[in-house]
Order: sequence, then structure tokens, then C-alpha cells
Amino acid sequence: MTAALIGIAFGIGIPLLTELLRFDKRTIGALTLTAIAFIYIGFVTTDFPELYIEALGALVFFMLAYFGLTKKPMLIPLGLFLHGLWDVGHLLWENASFLPEGYEILCIAADTLIAIYFYIKLRK
Repeated sequence: MTAALIGIAFGIGIPLLTELLRFDKRTIGALTLTAIAFIYIGFVTTDFPELYIEALGALVFFMLAYFGLTKKPMLIPLGLFLHGLWDVGHLLWENASFLPEGYEILCIAADTLIAIYFYIKLRK
């Protein structure tokens, strides 16, 4: 329950700060997508099979963020939505024991809310 509440707080906080500080939505969306993807690599440390999987995932999300920033903005909310599915995969994956307890739930909640926000703001 606590993890979900923290995820909701992030899912509300990032859009709120983006609005209050009048940040460029494409830039913040791309940075957010990139950051959340690379956080998983920090949890893996030296488990090489998992490290390769997480690095590949981070690269895919980085590319979605880059092309969302430079070409098609809707790739950003798509990437955030897909990252939520990536989190669900970690929740179901038995080898994801490297993650702190509840981290997947936190991320699913945050990614969902942030994806909805950027979808609303970046659609045209």
C-alpha cells in the first residue's frame, strides 16, 4: 500500500512541478522516461544476465525518449505506458529479486499517471 501511495505521489508530483515551473513538456517527458528506465540498472549491480536485460530495456526506452523529443512527441507517453508494462513484467518475473520490495507497484502507479499526463499534454 505504501509503495502505491508513493507512486501516486510521484505520478502527481512530476506533472504538478512541470506545470508550476512551466517546463517544456516534451523535454521533461523524455528526461523522465530515460531516468526511470536507467534506475533499474542501478539495482542489478553484478547479476550479468539481468544486467543485459535491463540495459537492453533502458536502451529501448532511451530511444523512444530521444525520438519522442526530436520527431514524434507521442512516443513519450507510449514509452511511459510501455514502461508500466515493463514494471508489470518485473512483478511477475521470479528473477527480479534485485528490486526493493514494492518497487514495481510504485513504478506502475507512477508510470500510469505520468503517461496519462503526457498523453494529454502532447497530443495534437
